[in-house]
Amino acid sequence: MMAMPRAFPLPVPETTHHLDSLAGEVHRTYFYKYPPLPVRWGNQIGRKKRRSIRLGSYNHVTCEIRIHPLLNSPNIPSYFIQSIIHHEYLHHVLGANHNRRFHAAERQFRYHRESKEWIRRNLFILLGRRKSELEPPTSVVEKPPAPKPLAQMALFW
Repeated sequence: MMAMPRAFPLPVPETTHHLDSLAGEVHRTYFYKYPPLPVRWGNQIGRKKRRSIRLGSYNHVTCEIRIHPLLNSPNIPSYFIQSIIHHEYLHHVLGANHNRRFHAAERQFRYHRESKEWIRRNLFILLGRRKSELEPPTSVVEKPPAPKPLAQMALFW
């Protein structure tokens, strides 16, 4: 009797960032008192230009964190994805409201400032726009000539 050959594992889609290791590090560093949450990439939506983007979400029913698939790119630093995971873990621990307590806990993330600065400088990439499209239009308009100075009177009481 011949043994059945082993089935080959299905190929896992290539990813730039390994969410399990990034989420594991966030969990070990900041949330070790709580059970780990599953962290997954969200579904890809075929839109090129956006007005806004939800970088991550926490589902309180399934206790699952989803990360926007556009963040699975070599242009996105790992610390930024970890900051999204940290933010969503805070929703698990502190609830849905972004109050003072939530923001204070959010600032405890090691790369909080760097993450805020990165998104400030690179949001246009995630929105699918060129930086020039987001800046207010600078039209070249001639300034009216400055009025000639008038004689001024000073009144003293």
